[in-house]
Amino acid sequence: MKSRTYLLLFFLSMLVTIFHACSQTNDPNKYIGTALDANVGASPIDTTEFNAEYLQYSTVKISGILPLESKYERFLEVFGKPDSVINNPEYDCQIYPEPYHYMYFKGSMFYLVNDTVRFQRIDFRNQPNLELKTPAITLNGETTLQDMQRLFPKAMSKIRSIEDPSARHLRFVDLGASAPVTDEWWILSFDGNKLVMVELYSHC
Repeated sequence: MKSRTYLLLFFLSMLVTIFHACSQTNDPNKYIGTALDANVGASPIDTTEFNAEYLQYSTVKISGILPLESKYERFLEVFGKPDSVINNPEYDCQIYPEPYHYMYFKGSMFYLVNDTVRFQRIDFRNQPNLELKTPAITLNGETTLQDMQRLFPKAMSKIRSIEDPSARHLRFVDLGASAPVTDEWWILSFDGNKLVMVELYSHC
């Protein structure tokens, strides 16, 4: 009787393993841009025009709900009224050709361009309930350097580190926002081992 029970448990565990393996490969684009991308190495790209590792901008959603660009009314429905909306100052480098505003929301910042809200920065220290969901990884205040190392070893090999006056050890990881190199990229800031901020950086 015991042997039958053991065999049944073994069979069930094998089914669970197979199901898990299949679920990991059902979506061929789940790990796109990461070291776990099934296509990595199949047709290597040797050019500075492409990012080796990246988080695809179009796949990222705020708390799994809102894309990085959404209508202002929809943003209000999900997150409520922003703390402040400020005109872009004259010394701003004019990221967008049309008039836009800085919209602050509990330490995070978005651009308000006409009636569209566009992501710029999330600070998980002030908003631990928010996260950025992607097919390959969920970024929040619990994300660690080890989580990043598994998916983005090349980016992690170029990690930047500084000591600030408050004695915190800040580390910065840069990731592309798409396969082609553009003038926007992600900067992930870690305080010690934990992720504290994600910014979509753009220089003018």
